[in-house]
Amino acid sequence: MGIIALFFGAVFLFGFFLYYFFFRPFFAPIGPVVTNVNQPAGQLPATININGRLYAVNANLGLPMINGNINALITRPVAGQLSSTAQGGLTQAARLTNTPTLFAVAGKDGQLLYYNPSDGKFYRLLASGAIEVISDEVFNNVSQVTWSQNRDQAILEYPDGSNIVYNFKTGKQLTLPKHWYDFSFSPTDQQIAFKSNALDPENRFLAVAKIDGSQSKVLERIDDQGDKFDVNWSPNNQMVATFTQIKDLSRSEIYFVGLNNENFKLMMVEGRDFRGQWSPTGDKLLHSVYSSRSDYKPELWIADAQSDSIGNNRKSLGLATWADKCAFSSNSKVYCAVPTTLPFGAGLNDSSAQNIADQIYKVDLNTGAKTLVAVPEGNHTIGEIIVNEDLNYLLFTDKNNNRAYRINL
Repeated sequence: MGIIALFFGAVFLFGFFLYYFFFRPFFAPIGPVVTNVNQPAGQLPATININGRLYAVNANLGLPMINGNINALITRPVAGQLSSTAQGGLTQAARLTNTPTLFAVAGKDGQLLYYNPSDGKFYRLLASGAIEVISDEVFNNVSQVTWSQNRDQAILEYPDGSNIVYNFKTGKQLTLPKHWYDFSFSPTDQQIAFKSNALDPENRFLAVAKIDGSQSKVLERIDDQGDKFDVNWSPNNQMVATFTQIKDLSRSEIYFVGLNNENFKLMMVEGRDFRGQWSPTGDKLLHSVYSSRSDYKPELWIADAQSDSIGNNRKSLGLATWADKCAFSSNSKVYCAVPTTLPFGAGLNDSSAQNIADQIYKVDLNTGAKTLVAVPEGNHTIGEIIVNEDLNYLLFTDKNNNRAYRINL
């Protein structure tokens, strides 16, 4: 028995030394080990199954990770000489506000309108860089703002469900029902579209009403599928909302809702998480989707969307970004913030791009040509983009510090 024990001991020692000198890694990992300090003790990382392949998921972001180097997915250093105007490289980005700039939207004559949650007031950033208060009225804890087309009014939503319509010109205020949400103004600002919620799914509707909430009209029952409706009134007044239905693993069907029970043609899109933005005249729909063909990253598309040509001339623009990170400067030209890099599966959760720097591209929708306009200095994750080509500048907000910046075109 002693001889047998010695034999197995020798085999074990031989195997250990063989591994130690010939098979173990010769170099330790370079750089600090990155760990998720927010991961609860004893909790295993989540996984996601995509087409039979398992990917580890960051429990806080829901981000599919394909390697252990988290920092490699955040920012990419930009080399080159800093330019004072946008020439396709590293470009100066002047900070215009020192306070939070939320719910920013383009105003008249190159202005930027926004809400400052620090003092509860609305402000106007002029083309000159000066800042003016729009109203002395204080609105604390606003959770969402929907601006009218002429920017003279806005619907303010609060965490408790309260909704008010405020007229910045007259100072008048109207109250809307608490169970209304997801608002959109008509092109003339005479009506609003919205979803109406209720405890009973059979009493949930997509509807329109006058700006004061009167003369409401039901367009569609939404039951328990309210998240599939996107309330987005088209500039040509033909459509009020879209409804997204998953067709299969790689396609979705987009249905258009009009004011008079029209039977519009559906539009097929190549992916999921449809996000659409109307062109200024309402004849085109810029949209983004993700699919397996794009490694589940968002992909930007353009298509005709008038009642008689829905889905025609549909083409990919070859940019990996979301439609709500774009802004039209004309009916045939759009500027988009495009992440410098995106991890596999970024389309499944856009928060995965929260710390990724953006570049700005210009796209000619007639030809499909795209041009790198600028790489803003400072590694900004861009939220809203506002373009004023007549005044030769572009404004954007940073999602992480909520400040506004300017780039000279």
